[in-house]
Amino acid sequence: MNNIQIPIKDPVTINPNILGGTPVIKGTRIPAALVFELLKTGYSLEIIAKEYPSLSRQKLAAFMRLISTSFDVPAAKAL
Repeated sequence: MNNIQIPIKDPVTINPNILGGTPVIKGTRIPAALVFELLKTGYSLEIIAKEYPSLSRQKLAAFMRLISTSFDVPAAKAL
């Protein structure tokens, strides 16, 4: 498995001008809740990245790191 560098500090952003303030993955218009739901239902990072080309593996890994620390789940286990 490749070691993934995660330099994105804040992978989720909220802007009232983007989807009415819905939290989205930074640099996209993809709702964070959608990505969370896909991960929760078993979609792999590779499949999500393929279905949503604006989501790089780096952005997805940063989001995984955020949710793993938010829910106190080791990131390695979450990936």
